[in-house]
Amino acid sequence: MSKKSSILLMLFLAMGLSGGLGALHPENPGSPAAHAAAAQDIPAPETPASTWTAPDQVAALERAKETVPFVDAVMKECKLCRQLRLREMGMNTKDIKHSYFVLNSPIINTAEDNYGPVRFMHSKHAAQIQDCAVCHHFRPLEADAKETTRCSACHQEAFRQDAPERVGLKAAYHQQCLECHREMNQGPVDCIGCHNKNVPEHKDKIQLAANPTPFQVTEECLRCHKAAGQDMLKTAHWLLKGPSPYTLGHRKEVEIGKSTIATNNF
Repeated sequence: MSKKSSILLMLFLAMGLSGGLGALHPENPGSPAAHAAAAQDIPAPETPASTWTAPDQVAALERAKETVPFVDAVMKECKLCRQLRLREMGMNTKDIKHSYFVLNSPIINTAEDNYGPVRFMHSKHAAQIQDCAVCHHFRPLEADAKETTRCSACHQEAFRQDAPERVGLKAAYHQQCLECHREMNQGPVDCIGCHNKNVPEHKDKIQLAANPTPFQVTEECLRCHKAAGQDMLKTAHWLLKGPSPYTLGHRKEVEIGKSTIATNNF
């Protein structure tokens, strides 16, 4: 081996030895000691963040629970007069305090609760209509009252003795919304177009013994759903009749079906 080769070999050995020793040094980031030290300092896993909820939805649900005093007297003015007066006051969408409502008043729910509440985009409607007087068609008579009092201040229970000329809150919502939707040919005009159905918890309503027969189940259903049972008897599914070439002894009969001699006619 030449002198030059010997020198190069010694240099390589020295570099490898220094690298190996450096890797063992605890201050070296790649050393096993450094990894062990880092393992001891691993922070505890963070607690999962709580489920996010929409602030507007939460606030709207709280507002929906509120009931306000009944307004027994309103300012008498024609629709055009009110529109002009509000315009002269400079009222527009910038004055809207709440842009989103959930129409879920306890005034309505005490009588019936067959459908879920309506999610009403207040700002969107106001921006499209550009006329506060269309919905807020009256204001309380008091001088310091707000021009845009909520619907449930004037419309509450139906057939109030102290205000027999006022429709209830449910009728007020439906008349105002549906008539406007029909007139403008925009928006839903049927129940499920605005509402989700509230399906009652049947386990609290059904009265059945253990292991009931099919006849008992049907009878229990019809106890509440009498009209649905009568409607079903008029459907093609129930009144089905026709030839049954695959039924023994009835190859040419036409009186086979649910309304005649079908085996599952219960």
